[in-house]
Amino acid sequence: MKIIKQIFIILLFYVIGEVLSILLSNIFTKIYFPGTILGLIIFLLFLLNKKIKIVKLEDVDEVGSFLTNNMAFFFIPAAVSVVEYFDVLQANFIKIVVIIIISLLISFIAITYTIKLTIYIQQKFLKQGESK
Repeated sequence: MKIIKQIFIILLFYVIGEVLSILLSNIFTKIYFPGTILGLIIFLLFLLNKKIKIVKLEDVDEVGSFLTNNMAFFFIPAAVSVVEYFDVLQANFIKIVVIIIISLLISFIAITYTIKLTIYIQQKFLKQGESK
């Protein structure tokens, strides 16, 4: 019963995100809002909210761990469907490789500076805590 409750909570935020996506798409017709991302952001805000403890990490821990541990399984259909477009990929192979390399470098740089900023902020908070 606990696992069903955890699945329900995760799916609830997914549905909330999709409904919000539809509403925002009707208001802003030229902009697409991915419902899954909106649902994840709302879910994260509920998890991080200290004042209103509607959702706790323990409420979704088992199912969330299962989903992240088996994430590769969920990408298999997408990877298999890419094979159907092999002729398109083959014609644009060099462009695709260049895009992958550039995006990889940008990702590495962004991650590096994000980690540096996070460490800086953590050290700043630790120093503030020690001075009190």
